[in-house]
Amino acid sequence: MRKAISHFLVGSAVIVMIGMGLWQLDRLGTKQKLNQEVEERTAAALVPLQDVVGVADQWEIGESLKFRRVTAEGQYQNQDSVLIRNRSLNGAPGYWLLTPLIIAEGQAVVVNRGWIPISAREFSPEPIEKVKISGMLRETTEASGLQKSDPSDGVLETLGRVDLQRYQEQLNYDIYPVFIHLEFQDPESQDEEFPLKLEIPKFDDGPHLNYAIQWFSFAAVFAIGYPLVLRRNKRKEGSKEQHSEIPIDYL
Repeated sequence: MRKAISHFLVGSAVIVMIGMGLWQLDRLGTKQKLNQEVEERTAAALVPLQDVVGVADQWEIGESLKFRRVTAEGQYQNQDSVLIRNRSLNGAPGYWLLTPLIIAEGQAVVVNRGWIPISAREFSPEPIEKVKISGMLRETTEASGLQKSDPSDGVLETLGRVDLQRYQEQLNYDIYPVFIHLEFQDPESQDEEFPLKLEIPKFDDGPHLNYAIQWFSFAAVFAIGYPLVLRRNKRKEGSKEQHSEIPIDYL
């Protein structure tokens, strides 16, 4: 009975490990497909923001819009800027600087203009009459799991994440349900060290292949090692049965 239970547990473990390996390969395929789609979007020609998304669209944008490269033209509303907390750059702590860009009457798109260090928290960009920008579309982010949400009332100077819905509550004009990760701006701010433009996110295949190899390796160790252990134990039992001890009384 004990052997049957051992066989069952080891067999079940091998099946589970193989299943986990196949699951990681499936995730790898999904990741590679997504990366290919993102590469195609980023390589596509620039299009005006208004041609791909509307200010009245839902906050949850479709997958096809994420990382799409767009252009916009308008005037920054520096007085309405907010900082995104806990954003590091090359190991240095700091913030992201977000500023609404008015592109039509009563309509603006939030622009992630880049990174500033903690010491420059009071930094305010110089006013620019009108700018043309281009960058990647990114989606709003809300608190999830054990993350703490930002206060629901008042005008906040900082946010824990790019929560556009919360940002909208303290503005007297509508903002688009996406923000732009700034790549280019014309004209550039003059004689200002900050903000530093952020690099475009890099997309790789992640650790899924390594995880799959590990799971398959564990399965192989169990599948090969367990029969060897059984065979070894069986030999030991056989040798004991063949060995006969001479009773002491006989000597």
